[in-house]
Amino acid sequence: MEEIRKSIEMPIAKIDKTSRIIYGVVYKASKEFDENGNPVDYEDTQGNWAKPEEVKKACHSFNKKLQNRKVAFNGGVDKQHNEVAGYGIVVESYIAKVAEPDINAGVGDWVAAIEVTDNACWGEIEKQEITGFSIGGKAKIAEKGGAKGEQG
Repeated sequence: MEEIRKSIEMPIAKIDKTSRIIYGVVYKASKEFDENGNPVDYEDTQGNWAKPEEVKKACHSFNKKLQNRKVAFNGGVDKQHNEVAGYGIVVESYIAKVAEPDINAGVGDWVAAIEVTDNACWGEIEKQEITGFSIGGKAKIAEKGGAKGEQG
């Protein structure tokens, strides 16, 4: 049997031009696995994946960090992983409890809405030069026999 995996990107699924808010899935949880425990539904563009409980843990950790006044004051959202805040503000960040077909979210997926506050960045979104969501972070990548290391 041939192994089938989909590597997916997280596109901006919905744009509210009046409010300058973009909506989409931040991270799609892997829920279907083969007999070896490998996902057959989703993996990210680096070939990594996470079960719903790990996606939820990451979302909650991120949301807790947003409570930090310094992070919130600086806007909290960078652009293209430049680690410079100030391009937008997270106005929603949650785990989907039901499927949301209009943004391609399934139960257990991490969803966000970002108010884009930077004019140049908004222009890039309108010109479709910026087309999706991408999280940055560190994770312990596990494989059979133990942890493989950290990814940043």
